[in-house]
Amino acid sequence: MQHTNPANQKKAVAATLIIAAVVIFILSGFYSVSSTQRGVIATFGKIKPEVVEAGLHIKIPFVQTIHKMSIQTVKLEENAPSYTKDIQTADVRYVLNFDPVPENMALLYSNVGNNYIAKIITPVIEGVLKDVIGGYNAADIVGNRDEVRKSVERELDAQLPGDYVRNVHFQMVNIEYDDAFEQSIVDKQVAEQKALTAKNNTIRIQEEANQKIITAEAEAKAMQIKASALTANPKLTQYEAVQKWDGKLPQYMLGNAVPFIDIPK
Repeated sequence: MQHTNPANQKKAVAATLIIAAVVIFILSGFYSVSSTQRGVIATFGKIKPEVVEAGLHIKIPFVQTIHKMSIQTVKLEENAPSYTKDIQTADVRYVLNFDPVPENMALLYSNVGNNYIAKIITPVIEGVLKDVIGGYNAADIVGNRDEVRKSVERELDAQLPGDYVRNVHFQMVNIEYDDAFEQSIVDKQVAEQKALTAKNNTIRIQEEANQKIITAEAEAKAMQIKASALTANPKLTQYEAVQKWDGKLPQYMLGNAVPFIDIPK
């Protein structure tokens, strides 16, 4: 029976471990970046200014680190408390969409870090909202929401760092005021609706009265014309009687009464 030499066993195990380590070392040098990302290379912590495009790439294992950053459109939906010009609390629910600038992702990571939204985007949004909302009375915001939205969007576009973000679009989903103010807005709208209804009723009544006056004036004028015609031509009375006669002679006549129509002989 043949016995395995322990020394050879140790060599075989060592060789296997070395080969495995080499394979792991080689494989760890490969990495991929998806089409929705850009890679940022750090060599011993120093950031390379050029971004890594999508695809399969090689890095120096244990020396270089790859940070992958999304370049997809970012959608933020948050609440931001503000105060209006007339000191009403306004809790604004907003949606902000923007695109990261792909070619500057290394610069963004180097200067700000991967958590750039919380560090530089959200503070700018909250500051702009406070400035813009603070320039309007609460009631004016209710009636001019799109104007307020456009003002906020313009300020965000101007204040957000253009090197890092672009295509900024802002929407106000909802604005919540305290209960007392919201009830006052409802009461005002109800009062305005009632006033409009009353005004419309007044206009309708006035128009109906005008129509009656016009009709009465027309009838009076027609009667005046008819009276003038009868005065000028008495026989017109008999003509009108004939027009209204149903063709039947009276069944009873008193005294020497004769038909109201002079029948030619």
